Amino acid sequence: MGRRYYCDYCDVSFPDSKEGRRKHNDGLVHQKMKDAHFRQFADSRTRLAQELQKTPCRRFLQGIPCMFGDDCRFSHLWPYEVEQLRYSAQMEEMASVKLPSQLLKNEQPIEDFVKRIETLVKEKEVEATKSNSQAWSQFETTENVSHYIQNIYF
Repeated sequence: MGRRYYCDYCDVSFPDSKEGRRKHNDGLVHQKMKDAHFRQFADSRTRLAQELQKTPCRRFLQGIPCMFGDDCRFSHLWPYEVEQLRYSAQMEEMASVKLPSQLLKNEQPIEDFVKRIETLVKEKEVEATKSNSQAWSQFETTENVSHYIQNIYF
């Protein structure tokens, strides 16, 4: 049995050949399934632009089920749904735009960053030297140090 090609969009598999894949990918069913897949990830602005280009579906507005469903070339949105889509597109637009003051708050000059790192390193070095000096400060003379070492190791 030969190799098989599996199409994620259409959920079908068929014998793998260059001609078979080309024929499948050019097919109407594959194109519709691929469009439906990418349509679910579209942002509000893109969906609004697509819906505004379409005219309303007469069957949908009359309450009759449209036999084309999501693949209909006419709009299946009520006017209030178009307004909601327009509002969400405006909110996405406002969220993506940053004011100059917001941009300045997030940016920090590299010199300030380097100075901050240098001060942190110096603080750590001072802290390390203090801890070493405190550890040895309990021994006032070298005799105490030698006595302490002898008690530990001998």
